[in-house]
Amino acid sequence: MVRDSETSWGRNHPDGLLGTYRAEAYNSQYGTFEATNDLSIQITVEETFDNDHRVVTQTSTSGGEKPSKFTFSAADSGVHRLCFTPSGPAAASLGGWFSGAGNGLGGVRLTMDLAIGESSKIESDDKTTIDSIVGKVRELNGRLADIRREQIFQRVLASPPFGSEKNHS
Repeated sequence: MVRDSETSWGRNHPDGLLGTYRAEAYNSQYGTFEATNDLSIQITVEETFDNDHRVVTQTSTSGGEKPSKFTFSAADSGVHRLCFTPSGPAAASLGGWFSGAGNGLGGVRLTMDLAIGESSKIESDDKTTIDSIVGKVRELNGRLADIRREQIFQRVLASPPFGSEKNHS
């Protein structure tokens, strides 16, 4: 397990951490590391200055083409411990990070990219993407409202005029 990867954040302003990662399990049949949905990574962040108070617990799979993401914003300055723990059927069958699988390379390979800095700067790219998605959702909701109005109009046209039904007894 990767443990005690410690970093500290500044005192004057809350900084953030944006991480992307990709976990791959060793495939002994092909002799390569491959992404699989059977491998999950649990990420925890603890404040070592506050009796190892856990402030983040997140578990996600890292299968697929795109790397998984995690974010953390420090409310208080001090040393924070980041822990990455493999779990899931693939991790259990391979014996975790340092098993004999992978020609002595371990059973799980974790590739990470970390950006430490002000949260607003780190998240600016994500905000642009989210704004784009929000715009598309609003456009789709407008189209849906137009369709509903058209359906109501068509029902009114198709229904007989009020009072035209007579009871012939």
